[in-house]
Amino acid sequence: MSTGVRGSTALSLLFCLLSGSSAVYAQTSSDAPASGTNDSSSLPTVKVTGARDNPRVGSADGIVPVSAATATKTDTPLIETPQSVSVVTRDQMTMQGANTVAEALRYTAGVVSEQLGGSTAAAPYLYSRGFILEQYLDGSRMPSSAAFGYGVPNFDTYGLERVDVMKGPSSVLYGQANPGGIANLVSKRPTADPLHEIYVTTGSHNHAEFGFDMGGALTSDGKLTYRLTGLASDARTQVNGVKESSLYIAPAITWKPDENTTLTVLAKYQRDPNVGYFNYVPASGSALFNPNGQISSHTNVGDPDFDHHSRTQYSVGYEFEHHFDPTWTVRQNLRYTVVSDDLANVFPYPNGFIAGSTTTVNRYSFTNEETAKFFTVDNQAQAKFSTGPLSHTVLFGFDFQRVLYNETVGTNFVQPSLNLFAPVYLPISGTTVTSDDMDRMSQFGAYAQDQIAYGKWRFLVGMREDWARSEDNNPIGGYDINQSDRAFTWRAGLVYLFDNGIAPYASYSKSFTPQIGATVSGSPLRPTTADQYEIGVKYQPPGFNSFVTAALFDLRERNVSSSDPNNFGYYVQIGQVRARGVELEGHAELTDNLSLIASYTYLSSVSTATNLTGTTIDGSTVSLQGLQTWGIPRNVASAWLDYALHAGILRGLSFGAGVRYVGASYDQTNTIHVGSRTLLDAAVRYDTGKHWLFSVNGTNLFNRTYTASCQTYGNCHFGDGVEVLATARYRW
Repeated sequence: MSTGVRGSTALSLLFCLLSGSSAVYAQTSSDAPASGTNDSSSLPTVKVTGARDNPRVGSADGIVPVSAATATKTDTPLIETPQSVSVVTRDQMTMQGANTVAEALRYTAGVVSEQLGGSTAAAPYLYSRGFILEQYLDGSRMPSSAAFGYGVPNFDTYGLERVDVMKGPSSVLYGQANPGGIANLVSKRPTADPLHEIYVTTGSHNHAEFGFDMGGALTSDGKLTYRLTGLASDARTQVNGVKESSLYIAPAITWKPDENTTLTVLAKYQRDPNVGYFNYVPASGSALFNPNGQISSHTNVGDPDFDHHSRTQYSVGYEFEHHFDPTWTVRQNLRYTVVSDDLANVFPYPNGFIAGSTTTVNRYSFTNEETAKFFTVDNQAQAKFSTGPLSHTVLFGFDFQRVLYNETVGTNFVQPSLNLFAPVYLPISGTTVTSDDMDRMSQFGAYAQDQIAYGKWRFLVGMREDWARSEDNNPIGGYDINQSDRAFTWRAGLVYLFDNGIAPYASYSKSFTPQIGATVSGSPLRPTTADQYEIGVKYQPPGFNSFVTAALFDLRERNVSSSDPNNFGYYVQIGQVRARGVELEGHAELTDNLSLIASYTYLSSVSTATNLTGTTIDGSTVSLQGLQTWGIPRNVASAWLDYALHAGILRGLSFGAGVRYVGASYDQTNTIHVGSRTLLDAAVRYDTGKHWLFSVNGTNLFNRTYTASCQTYGNCHFGDGVEVLATARYRW
């Protein structure tokens, strides 16, 4: 969309052209002579259009988001949304070479996406404002690391158009959800314009990858369009004997029988025969001093002959929309998602090295088979109307989700020990099944939301009622728990839009998450609840392609449960976690050549009430109350600059460089200090302007060896070392 320029000055036109968007200049009636006579000095309307001949990467979105439906389920401009929302566009992911959701969120304020370092690919646990960040696919819930073990989906970002991150409680629109927020993965959609791309990638760790993205009209009238995206990849990792390989295919078809009706069918299938590394090392030799030196980040702490980890995930669904008239619109979104995960691994005992040793750890074998099946359907009715000076966008909805989850666990705690500084791998014996857990969960919710516009004011109010049922059956564990919950949540927000692009806002929101278990008295656990107060300001200056957000929040989760220390198998529910912080984030195309992405986060996340204790380095036991959440740094900052040449003999050449600073964090007892790190990323691209686009992306270019986090004295994670990948794309 172009930026309009009113007036007759060439300076105004030039300013708009340099803002990084196209421009349209038109002489209006206010510019013409007042007289109705035919004045020879008057000129006919003149239109001047300008656009970059070489967009940043290739799509019209660029790196500056304008709107996101995730926060309201209506296509609301971000500046009118009274809550912090970050958007990672397709262009940003391509520019930075992000192949996973965790990598895509590296430059997003408030998000810690790689807490487990080199184990992130195998266990994509994302955190926002100190809490689990749940993944949604096109607005539908997927298995979460907060509720399930290792069966967490990890769809390749090549099949995504963008990632929307809604921060803070989001139950009003999405039902049961963790207070950290949701990361909504928005799939690539069919396109009426012909689109054809193939690419190959190679580089570090013998990386080999091939992919394609095709789209266009299937019929001459354009009523039927398609999109087909796929890839195959194979690579080693920085850990000896561990591979990552993947096969991905995503077909999509849109049928538009008339201007008022749209049906889009979306499907994804991804098979990961080798998910990647998942293990940990002791703090001594990683985060802490060890007289033998540092443990190598290439050391496989498991067993190359025994370990394996594979995952299969697929999803199919549709999105239907019909406009009855300018007032009423109805939608139905339905999706079925399945994730199956098969893990066998040898882990060190979590208490670190064998007593008296600084080199050798005892180990145990572990097997885990999981299957999670999610069915979700969301029905919406939207009405746009006015009552006097108030303009309303009202949304009514009711949704349903059904989850079937099965997990079979096996263990064997007698396995050969391993010298981490001179590993010799001895045969590993099998495991014995110790748990066979079957969970059945269902939830029905009804919600209503009103977005009101009055002059420059924007109001939002929403409410929801949920009914949830769950059954947890484990014949080996000897329990069968049935319970039902009901919860009412609401949110409200206010924005004022100044003419200069500044928009201060304030909001309040609530969330809830059902829990399975009982107290020693037999009472079922109450749902965990959370509420958040947030104030901030958004800035979208007229004439510039930029968007800046500053947010200040206070987020609290209550009714957090933990194991009853005096009654095995039961729980107590006295926990509370408080997160307070500041987030700054900006996306801007400073000139036609130079773009910037920057963020800063300060976060204080502490347990304000808990009965949990932890063991320190010297073996003493301490309470975890009042301590900083493990693995969550207080300070995180990042900046990415990109410079593109659009003229001269170097036209089509682009350079990008990014710096990521992740501050110090602590283990759960706050006695192990995990140092900060500063990492350098970079990219070089060359677009021939016709068919070929070449790029080289590098991360952690100084190959810094660092510890990403420690949970306990025996459980720490190394970060990823240097990786450089080269890609050649051909488009026609």
